[in-house]
Amino acid sequence: MKNTLKLTAIALSCSAAFSVSAASTLFTNVDIFNGTEDKLYQDHHVLVEDNKIKSISASPIEANDATVIDGQGKTLMPGLIDGHAHIMINYNFDQVEKNKDLTDISINAVTVAQRFLDDGFTSVRDMGGPAFGLKREIDAGNIDGPRIYPSGGFISQTSGHGDFRDRADPGFSAGIKGDVSNFERMGIGNVADGVPEVLKATRLNLRNGATQIKIMAGGGGSSRFDPIDTTQYSKDETCAIVEAAADWGTYVAAHTFNDRSVNRLLDCGVKTFEHSFFISEETMQRIAKEGGFVVPQMWGISPDLAKNPLMPADKLPLINALVEEYGTFGKDLLKHDVKVVFASDYVGVNSDAERARRYEIWWRGEQFGSNFEVLKQMTSNAGEMLALSGPRNPAKGKLGVIEQDAIADIILVEGNPLDDLGVIGGTNKWFDADPEYKKIDTIKLVMKDGQIYRNEM
Repeated sequence: MKNTLKLTAIALSCSAAFSVSAASTLFTNVDIFNGTEDKLYQDHHVLVEDNKIKSISASPIEANDATVIDGQGKTLMPGLIDGHAHIMINYNFDQVEKNKDLTDISINAVTVAQRFLDDGFTSVRDMGGPAFGLKREIDAGNIDGPRIYPSGGFISQTSGHGDFRDRADPGFSAGIKGDVSNFERMGIGNVADGVPEVLKATRLNLRNGATQIKIMAGGGGSSRFDPIDTTQYSKDETCAIVEAAADWGTYVAAHTFNDRSVNRLLDCGVKTFEHSFFISEETMQRIAKEGGFVVPQMWGISPDLAKNPLMPADKLPLINALVEEYGTFGKDLLKHDVKVVFASDYVGVNSDAERARRYEIWWRGEQFGSNFEVLKQMTSNAGEMLALSGPRNPAKGKLGVIEQDAIADIILVEGNPLDDLGVIGGTNKWFDADPEYKKIDTIKLVMKDGQIYRNEM
């Protein structure tokens, strides 16, 4: 028996007629995944007017002058959202630090953005990098790409996860003022210490158009001089950054891994916790109680990470140990009702990033044990997180859902993603995948903000 989609505001009659503009699109005979429920609403009709979803009905919608797209046998679902990406860090770290400038990464970023949109990602939260110009060009219609939520340069303490100076750099030990890494010169990151410096870095990002602020609150694997177990930034520094962001109506996201770091961040009002693999269940409970989000790239605890040709051999035992110890991380988050958001978080050349993103979709299905949970993380959960940007939010409406008055970010796919994440690109191949970029052939249409960017119907 066919399901009937719940109507949110005004009950529609069995057959409805609307006076519509030339910017209207009518999708007919589609099965709807709405982003919030673990089922498809079969054989429905969706009218888009300008950049909003005007109506949804189980009965035919009469819409004069609308462009009609017959989606017979296709699933209509929200545009996908990547909650943690680095569009501008699009070469390997060593190349970025020693052999590239802003022109190199900017040109490469155009391809990265176009491929995000082709893969069905209509919104991307950029978590560190000079993405402001790219966002402006996309918004102006000069480049095809997703809606970008830029953080600007991530903010890091000296010796933190964003301090990429080499030992051989002048002033590395002495801390000579003005000695910066290529990451800082290009605006990928900012090294700031003490309350006045972190306030200046925060306010500079907000001045440039940041929709949220990203700080480094712990160590990491890609930085050489800060062990992964460290806690970074004092409480005074952290709280000052949060207050400065709140003054602009937005929030702070933090790179973090351990309990000590996360609880300090919670004390100051940080809202999203990037990675966070090594936190206890008690800390998970606190995040859930205080309405925070965890945004992990689950490939970080995948055994396939050992296949990375750039991975040093001496790191392999550590990878295996982490995979074994934290193998229940995803399911523990769900057990404690933590809101989780999808993250690809891969940097490097285009083909590496895209292969990692598609592997991440499949691997999350394995780790969370539910395709529905993964889809929520890529749609409604992520949309709720993006809304934390308040007045800085470039989307003036709801994202990540198919419902009346939501923003018309829509993809049409062949197949049912609740049964098979492969229809949105999920694959169990990563480093052994074909390095040549190929469009996902089951994605038939991509609409962002009411405009169709890809149409293979």
